[in-house]
Amino acid sequence: MYQTITRKGTFDSGHRVMNERMKCFNLHGHTYLYELEFEFSQMEDIGYAIDFKEIKRIGCQWIEDYLDHGMILNPEDKNVILACEATKSKTWFMSLNGAESYCNPSVENIVKEMFLAVGYLLNTDHLILKKIRLYETPNCYSDCHASSITELEKFNFMQQHKTDLDNYKSKLGTIEYDDRKI
Repeated sequence: MYQTITRKGTFDSGHRVMNERMKCFNLHGHTYLYELEFEFSQMEDIGYAIDFKEIKRIGCQWIEDYLDHGMILNPEDKNVILACEATKSKTWFMSLNGAESYCNPSVENIVKEMFLAVGYLLNTDHLILKKIRLYETPNCYSDCHASSITELEKFNFMQQHKTDLDNYKSKLGTIEYDDRKI
């Protein structure tokens, strides 16, 4: 029998969708709302699967450090990349299609990259990231499950980000479950 827990958060980011014919071709931003849903089959002796502060300390903090108040970019959006470099702006380059390959920062693709990063940082024997729901607006969202992501997308993402994620994990330390560290 499985149970779930969910942690919500928000971040603000800019982006644009290249080759889109409506409004989203323009540079613009959103206050994204996300829900990180984890599945667990056993609780710790203290009465929970994990303290919500640990999800915030690791998963939500990664989102804040890498996506919040930055630009999420298609690696082929050269003019915007040059502008971000000139202004020393925080950037996140989409990587699902491989390093420097065309991949638009749509809500559907952003949530996949979030799922891969947060899942890598927080999945344990006791806790598995089941779903991330990412709201781009109050009325529009995308859900991502592990089955939403192809093996090639996982490979491309990890090829580009595994070292940074491992360094991030090392910096934050181990996940704390009640009085133990896992």
